[in-house]
This record gives sequence, structure tokens and C-alpha cells, in this order.
Amino acid sequence: MTQIVKVQRPIMTNDPDQPWLMYDRERKHVTEVPDAIVPAYVKTAMREDYKAYFVGAWSSIVGWGLTERVSDNQGF
Repeated sequence: MTQIVKVQRPIMTNDPDQPWLMYDRERKHVTEVPDAIVPAYVKTAMREDYKAYFVGAWSSIVGWGLTERVSDNQGF
């Protein structure tokens, strides 16, 4: 089942390995993802924004699978 997922990149850190946060509205599946494995299309879609919302689906095996970015007013 797809849902809206909030993606947040680190705002202020000196640690280049600080993980990104990805979670659903209910915060049922909160994940920390290392910068090195955040998909390039997610980084491109976010541009300089520190948070964005994507359509995503949760998998207990691979975590969040994200597709397209949606507008912030569709977020939570």
C-alpha cells in the first residue's frame, strides 16, 4: 500500500555520515538511511530543501521504496 513519506536530510552537522530520516504520518516505520544509500533521484528531487514528501511503500525487507515527490501541502 502506498502512502506519503516524509524525507528529512540532516540540517546542521559536521558528520558527513549523519543519516537521513524517512517516516510515514503515523511514524510506524521510522528509518535512518545513510547518505551513501539515499537514491540519487531523491536527492535531485529535493534540491536544496531539507524536507520533502514522496509517495512510498514500506517493505520489511528493504525499507521505504520511494517514487515521486509530492507537494508539501500533500504532506503531514
